[in-house]
Amino acid sequence: MSAIAIRRAVRADAALVHRLLVDLAVTLGKGEVITSTAADIERFGFGEDPRFEALLAFDGDEAVGLAVYFFEFSTWRGRPGVYVQDMYVAPRMRGRGLGRMLMDAVVQRSRERDGRYVKLSVYDGNEQAIRFYRQLGFEICDDEQVLALRDPPSTQ
Repeated sequence: MSAIAIRRAVRADAALVHRLLVDLAVTLGKGEVITSTAADIERFGFGEDPRFEALLAFDGDEAVGLAVYFFEFSTWRGRPGVYVQDMYVAPRMRGRGLGRMLMDAVVQRSRERDGRYVKLSVYDGNEQAIRFYRQLGFEICDDEQVLALRDPPSTQ
């Protein structure tokens, strides 16, 4: 393994970010679920009002890792934080510390914006991911459940 380089993704990386997201979905056995396009990633991640940021990890010229996150605010904590939406490490790179490096970079980016916490969700049954995040100090929040309202109807 050559030296790993981690950097923030830029507009020109939108297709690469999308490809890694597809790789993640396929790895999780959920390839049919992903409906986003590279154009969506470019528009919402690198447009006038970015909705998320992404970090890319490279082994030489090869993209081997991705973290997609967005900033949020906890009214109960009275502090900003970051929510990690997606984290991916190429299978050949797992067990080499790359996931920890990506999470450290997310934490650093959060601190640059006065963030005081990091949150994320893990798919049910993804024991490998749960073990990894627990090793990093994450705890399962017994008092929280993730609920989603997809394509919400108009309230008017």
